[in-house]
Amino acid sequence: MPDVILGRAGSTVVVDVDVCVKTGVATKHRVVLRGQTTPTWVSVLLLFTVVGYLFAQAMTSRRYHVTLPFAHAVHDRWRRNRRLCWAAGLAGTGAVVMAATVGHGYAGLWAGAGLTLIAGGVVLGAANALVNNVGVRMTRADELVLTRAHPFFVRAVRRASVEPLSR
Repeated sequence: MPDVILGRAGSTVVVDVDVCVKTGVATKHRVVLRGQTTPTWVSVLLLFTVVGYLFAQAMTSRRYHVTLPFAHAVHDRWRRNRRLCWAAGLAGTGAVVMAATVGHGYAGLWAGAGLTLIAGGVVLGAANALVNNVGVRMTRADELVLTRAHPFFVRAVRRASVEPLSR
């Protein structure tokens, strides 16, 4: 799926087109995404030093506030699956704690089931985010880039843009 530059990182961006960001169909439903992003080069520092990574992340991160057209059904599916993954992770954590504290003959089974639930929650949560949501990243030039967007959405944003999308 293609990427599209939405504006400067650290600013509020409102995308005023009626094409869903994930499905490419017409929609009037809007979703506000809030978060924080850093340039991709910061992640490379994890290979060398955790302290350097944390320092670089703190120094280069920018907040974003993006309003996007998002089909109601797709956004609800993402939220429902996210809650399910959190529930699986919490149930797994409870099973591991129970295995560690109760200490009866089935402690190994409870610990294995708990770790499986935790791993499943993490893996399925990542897959859910990849399939049902979009990503936001920042370039070195402090441009806010929307990733995993539908090609029809990207085309609509580029067609609706009056200002150039890139320098």
